[in-house]
Amino acid sequence: QTTLGIRRVRVHAFSRLNFRFTELSKRKLAWFVENGHVTGWDDARFPTIRGVLRRGVDISALRTFICSQGASRRVVNMEWNKFWAENKRHIDARAKRFMAIDKVNNIELTINNAPDGLNFVSTDFVPKDSSIGKRLVCISKKIILEAIDTEGIVVGESIVLMRWGVVKITKVEGGLEGDFLPDGDFKNAKRKISWMANVPEQLSTTLFEFDNLISKEKLEEDDNFKDFINPNTMGATEVIADFGLKSLQKDDIIQLERRGYYRVDQPYVSKDKGLVLFMIPDGKSKAMSGLAGKLAHR
Repeated sequence: QTTLGIRRVRVHAFSRLNFRFTELSKRKLAWFVENGHVTGWDDARFPTIRGVLRRGVDISALRTFICSQGASRRVVNMEWNKFWAENKRHIDARAKRFMAIDKVNNIELTINNAPDGLNFVSTDFVPKDSSIGKRLVCISKKIILEAIDTEGIVVGESIVLMRWGVVKITKVEGGLEGDFLPDGDFKNAKRKISWMANVPEQLSTTLFEFDNLISKEKLEEDDNFKDFINPNTMGATEVIADFGLKSLQKDDIIQLERRGYYRVDQPYVSKDKGLVLFMIPDGKSKAMSGLAGKLAHR
């Protein structure tokens, strides 16, 4: 190279980046596809580019994470939560906020002094950035809460209905009732609760969560990966969601308050072909609130 006067070639050796509870061999991943353990190479549980993008990874977050690892010769087993935490940094500022309540495990609350009929209040899509826009939240005398949020609630207790205001509980036995307090003290209320107006026309939505395909943290050379296949890698939850979700498009990323971040895998088309959202891990080992999902939060 010196004699010929051409640019000197530099060879850099670096190791492969491994992840815990993950198989990266293309031959072994093909086995999962061929045997029906996943829906294809773009399955949200797969450690492929198409797979993580379908799970809800932002391209810029993926680039930032890979560049931050450098070109090390040392073989490392990276934790997925570091990858997802980087992704959260990129999507949090632009993810519009909505609410959704479990379709089965919910409790009705009657607000005695709420206005009759259906009314609406305006709130920011993103509380910290009003420039992203506003949405209308439907309010009514009867609303539904997550059943888990009402456990241990007592008469006289004040609760915060997110994006609406403070309600003082006046009755527990025989049905939950309360009074809306226009000047209620948010700081003194211990519970900050997501809710939905209990109206005849409701937007049914399916939330999907995913877990790792491999149940062992690190596979050794003599391990047969087929002996460590996780039998429970996908969970689905039916929820009643904010009607604003009807306008979402495929690949939009949102946050369901107190539940987590989600990517739109299938936009709403009709009652028979409803909205499908894929949960995006946020890098934390625990859920954002008491609303824990059906699978490990990772």
